[in-house]
Amino acid sequence: MTILDRQVSLQQNLFYALQKYRIFWFILLLTATLDYVTTLQFMLNDSIALEANLVIRYLAYEFGIFQGVMIGKSLQIFSAMAFCALSRELSRAVLLLIILLNCLAIFINTTFN
Repeated sequence: MTILDRQVSLQQNLFYALQKYRIFWFILLLTATLDYVTTLQFMLNDSIALEANLVIRYLAYEFGIFQGVMIGKSLQIFSAMAFCALSRELSRAVLLLIILLNCLAIFINTTFN
């Protein structure tokens, strides 16, 4: 694929990120799972209306709490894969940013419950 007159190999970039940053992918999946569980707990105890993430809130209203949050987390993992496939150089930064956001969400879900 050509982006901005530069040849980008999506498969090679994604494969590189999966191999080079294997521990980051593991931590990403772990934090995504913990965020899923704490978000479910938060929504079941309080309300969907208190969810700060507009996408997750919309999905929870449309598909239900369990399916909506799962779709949102799946979209997050898919977007991490897409960004890592687009740029080999930025894959570590993208993974670390998403891990940080998940950790922040876990903290907020458990603290303000």
